[in-house]
Amino acid sequence: MRSTFALFLASALAAALAPTAARPDPPEERVDTTEAEAADATPFGAVVARNWGAWSGGKGELAKADLVALIARPEFRGEDAAALAALERYTVKGGPISRDAAVALDDPKTLKRYRTGVATLRGVRRELFAPGAPSFSRLQQGPAGDCYFFSGAGWIARYRPEVIVKAIAKLPDGRFQVTFPDGDGAIVSPPTDAELAVNDSASTLQDGLWMPVLEKATGVIMARRGGRSAGIADPTVAIDVPSGPKPVVERFTGRPATTHHLGSRAHRGKVRQALVRMHDRRLMAEVLILHKPAARSIPWDHVYAVLDFDPGADVVVLWNPWGTDFHPQGPSGPENGYERVHGVFRIPFDQFVTFFTFLAIEEG
Repeated sequence: MRSTFALFLASALAAALAPTAARPDPPEERVDTTEAEAADATPFGAVVARNWGAWSGGKGELAKADLVALIARPEFRGEDAAALAALERYTVKGGPISRDAAVALDDPKTLKRYRTGVATLRGVRRELFAPGAPSFSRLQQGPAGDCYFFSGAGWIARYRPEVIVKAIAKLPDGRFQVTFPDGDGAIVSPPTDAELAVNDSASTLQDGLWMPVLEKATGVIMARRGGRSAGIADPTVAIDVPSGPKPVVERFTGRPATTHHLGSRAHRGKVRQALVRMHDRRLMAEVLILHKPAARSIPWDHVYAVLDFDPGADVVVLWNPWGTDFHPQGPSGPENGYERVHGVFRIPFDQFVTFFTFLAIEEG
């Protein structure tokens, strides 16, 4: 489903230099193969039935806000956490749900989310950095609409992984102290199983817990600043709100970010100069695409990492944090779609400026 914030975002873009975007649902090409690994899982309805008393506290129905509060509780693990996360996603559109309706629920998307969640939790590597340091190659954005943050974390994992290692300290009581380069920070408890199931992909969680720890800390920071995040009980769920590139570039680098309008408002000469400087100095950058482009395989209402610019070929290298592959039937380009491996693709400068909306680049 396309984002419900599109009209709001269009007006925000005209009014400010830091527009926001919400991520649409993943495209059909994105298939999470871990679902088959949970074929032996307890049926969803049976898991709901055995947990309803603990979840409901005597209420006749559970609403999204009730389920979000439960997601923060660490006692729900494995299948119980996966069912809780799947039911929370169902209530986003379905509204409050009774015990009988939840037990009998046969919504295919919810049942798939449950099985995928079970398989994902079975495969989590629960050390902070599973391979010893963050690994860009394993990152795939999960169910949460945090493309603005995830794409930035991916850029940092690829080019400055030491920043992430330095940002997280485990405290003696098991909690984590997170301090971003801009000084923003939070102390957070270890991610619960339900938080992992509701936000992260199986591939990302094979890299350890560093990404969900950063996501949880980001939710605390966003809630502290007010807005929609402040009204969400669980900090991990609180990141599933619209945001944009500029604040993330500044948070991860500790430096101001220079901003550039693209599309019809672009000054192409200045944008090209900025990308050359980005390339020469290896500066962090993110780009927002707000409107549906005249090109295949480029999701919109979405934030991408700008990995590089090739001045000789006049080509921009982008990373879609969904981390998927795409092989066009024909030449790579707007008509057939852009060849993409682990979300990375190349797009000519003129097409980049035409299709995308807003660029933020670290000053330096």
